[in-house]
Amino acid sequence: MQTEDAIRSRKTVKILASHELPVSDHRSLVNEILSLAGQAPFHRACEEHHRQSSPLTGIEPWRFHVLDAEACRKLRTRVPIENAGKIPAMLAAADALIMATWLPNAAPRSLGPLVPSVLPPSTDEEPDFAATINNMEHIAATSAAIQNLLLAATSRGISNYWSSGGVLRSSEVFSQLGIPRSQILLGAVFLFPHEYGDAEFATSKLREHRGSRESWSRWVSLD
Repeated sequence: MQTEDAIRSRKTVKILASHELPVSDHRSLVNEILSLAGQAPFHRACEEHHRQSSPLTGIEPWRFHVLDAEACRKLRTRVPIENAGKIPAMLAAADALIMATWLPNAAPRSLGPLVPSVLPPSTDEEPDFAATINNMEHIAATSAAIQNLLLAATSRGISNYWSSGGVLRSSEVFSQLGIPRSQILLGAVFLFPHEYGDAEFATSKLREHRGSRESWSRWVSLD
């Protein structure tokens, strides 16, 4: 699939299963997609303390924590029931889950207001972060990496969903997955199988309401 085709055909897809779907090994394919995700641009290296506090030592301002289908099924039985929403049903169906986090800079005491986490109740333990250009660049870079991931999956015919995470953002889940609380979840990306039997298929409610290019872009003229 050409890049333009992948961009146009990419869409939100959620597979919601009331019972666990069969487990298949897709690690090799997911690794291919992750490698393409890692080609996203980033302007600054993450701070050293993130590289020292985790076995993941890359300079990139993102971290991808990957669960295969078997791990998804196990996590389904362990997520906190309160505020779980549709997460267990998606874990029952997913071939893989990628927990994509970004790495905030330590908040300097003399700079700007902190931005409180505006997230569901289960996420109030997330660290605050300074409203700095550097942190904005880290978030933008991680978003670009996630979009690469979605497009790479779409080009291979893999249905995908970028979730804000919900209950997956909780300290309890982070602890189970070995994710340091110094990291902040930007996206829980689900990859779904081609065959899903009688499981529910759902798409985005906003896709059909996208505005035309003229509604959100303009050419600028200077005198």
